[in-house]
Amino acid sequence: MSVEQLTARYGDLFGEGRKAAMANTRVGYLAAVAKVKEAAAVADLIRGAKGASRRAQADLFLSACLLKLGEMAAAASAACSSLRTARASGNRSSLVSALCRCGNVAREAPDEMVKAERAHREQARRSGSAPSYGGLDLSQEGHISLPTTPAALSRLRITYMEAAIRICDAALAAAGGRGSPAADDELRVPSLGLEAETRARLGISLVNLGEDPQRGLELLRQAVVLMRQGVRRAAHGPDVLQEKGALAVTLCNLGVVLAESDGMAEAETCLREALELGEETDDVELKQSVLINLSNMSGRPDQPVGLAEAAALRSWLNALYAQAGRNPDTSCTICLEPLEQPGGGAEQDSTDDGGLTADGYTNSAVRVLQCAHQFHRGCLSAWWCTRSDRACPLCKK
Repeated sequence: MSVEQLTARYGDLFGEGRKAAMANTRVGYLAAVAKVKEAAAVADLIRGAKGASRRAQADLFLSACLLKLGEMAAAASAACSSLRTARASGNRSSLVSALCRCGNVAREAPDEMVKAERAHREQARRSGSAPSYGGLDLSQEGHISLPTTPAALSRLRITYMEAAIRICDAALAAAGGRGSPAADDELRVPSLGLEAETRARLGISLVNLGEDPQRGLELLRQAVVLMRQGVRRAAHGPDVLQEKGALAVTLCNLGVVLAESDGMAEAETCLREALELGEETDDVELKQSVLINLSNMSGRPDQPVGLAEAAALRSWLNALYAQAGRNPDTSCTICLEPLEQPGGGAEQDSTDDGGLTADGYTNSAVRVLQCAHQFHRGCLSAWWCTRSDRACPLCKK
């Protein structure tokens, strides 16, 4: 087969794999893995930089599907393979994406990631390949000290993300710096997009791991600024919805982090903008996440969202779940009482001290967890006081 025929065959198989994965079921992911493995084999026949770039793309997607299936060792191996093939392709975007994928797998399966890294480094040593790209020395990134302690393993994800940030910075420096690139600046615009996404990923990782929450918050803010530039550049072009979607996700993450650090006013602004963008892009999952977080900003006199609006937000959320075939909760499964208690109705936006729980929320306040299960705030606080973790009382997540 010619290169053109192989490329077309690869595109067909990869497209079928992506379509199968969209079902979000185990059967769908298994079908996707089979198709993408076929696509990877075809990519190996293309050879050269084009073949390596497509193999890196296949390995990236394969790793994501394997992670969904819980096949951690295979997911780690695919992630490392994507990193090796991305280097061979000479494509900086593929390289940064592969590093971020390695970081995601390292968060879920650090031990497997270390084993896969060791195996792939030994393979590189035997083949005599050097980790370099376009004059940029990646030896420091390619030969990070592999961790052994539990604390170091938990930080492995950040190590990959930091490497990705360094590559983004180098890409911008090589393209003439940040500045305000024109819409037709083919060097700086893609690099800025890469940097925005990578800073967002590193920022949320630093916050979630408790590594450096303040720096994580600043990285998320920087990512929002860069993504706003991306939306303006895309204007009414074909990529505008994609740019808005990335901005919406980052605004949602920023809002969550700000809410947890008591920056309620700014958090509310971020979440409301994310919700508007979610409506534009029709991202149901994003809208669900934003509605959860907005509705939780209620029940205490100093919270920015009143009980009446919170009840409306939860109704919207429940409608989205119902459309997806889920049966939304209507009562607190801890006390078995209705979520909207008599006397604490939708009109009540504040109460006297007698109507407040120990943590300052009204007795009728409802909290929706990220798993979508809903409880009275007071019931949930009391439940968590008797436990060593903050798991959901129903699904244990």
